[in-house]
Amino acid sequence: MARKFFNQKVKGSSNKSMIAYIIVGVCLLLVFLCVILVVVLSNRTPDDAVVEIRDVVTVEINSELPDKTLFFSELQNVEEDDIDVSFADADLTEVGEYPIEINLYGETYESKLAVVDTQAPELIARNYNVNVGESYSAEDFVESCSDNSGKECLVSFYTLGMDQDGVSIDYSSFTEEGTYTVQIIASDDSGNATTATSATLTIGESSGPVTPTTCTYGNSEYDSNTYILGVNVTQNGCALDLNLYQDESVTAPAYDLADTDTEKLQKEISKLNISENLKKNLNRVITPVLNNAGTGIVGYTVHQELSIQYEDGHEEVVASYYINTNGDRVYSINTYNLD
Repeated sequence: MARKFFNQKVKGSSNKSMIAYIIVGVCLLLVFLCVILVVVLSNRTPDDAVVEIRDVVTVEINSELPDKTLFFSELQNVEEDDIDVSFADADLTEVGEYPIEINLYGETYESKLAVVDTQAPELIARNYNVNVGESYSAEDFVESCSDNSGKECLVSFYTLGMDQDGVSIDYSSFTEEGTYTVQIIASDDSGNATTATSATLTIGESSGPVTPTTCTYGNSEYDSNTYILGVNVTQNGCALDLNLYQDESVTAPAYDLADTDTEKLQKEISKLNISENLKKNLNRVITPVLNNAGTGIVGYTVHQELSIQYEDGHEEVVASYYINTNGDRVYSINTYNLD
């Protein structure tokens, strides 16, 4: 009897162990299936999601990384937290294009991050004195110069400078004792350049700048309330001959200023949430500015106007502004809050 009872007790214990193993196995299987389901659901693209990737997103050098949603030209019915953008290969301190990988709902997309430098250096000029016979360079007239790239400025004399008679200035001819006006510009590695900045060169014992008392074409005074001067072409306080208003060497700074701003504007537009199918029109007007007496030209105004033509045919002006001598914009219309 004892042997029989013992055998029965062992057999019952074995059955309970088997049931426990089965329960544990079923639980593990359920957990595994739940994990698989979560992974599948998290990688599944919603049926109503709309995703279109931009080829490139542009940022200024040494700026912050862009918002990840900017890499999408179309993005609807998508949770922003589900978007994973890798900036591992991007270097915001160097101009260039860098590959960007975007992961969303199990799909991998490719775009580019373009790091650009569109800003001219900030230049402050100073006057400079030398003795007769001593040499000087453009750098001698720099009080300070800095660039957003963090690199050194490239400083040079403004080679398009002209006197009031429209004759190009030869700085090497400034050797005699006296006071002279020089113009310098600063540029960076990306080709951005400041407008010409004037300074006074004193050779010998002259005490300071000499303002001409007689100007062939009148002085440089103009109605500053009427015009926002983009480029100043006066020389030593004198206006230039009116007949020079179409001279390419005189108008070049005005068109350079407009071209630089246009490139900057195009990059700004690319960042906006404006459909690529809409037509964008840019109207540029460069106008000569006369002195108060109307006897000479003192500079040019540069006006830019951006409009968008919608699918129904109507056109809306979204940006209208003048550019001043510092390259800054003075807006009358700025719908998209451009710089």
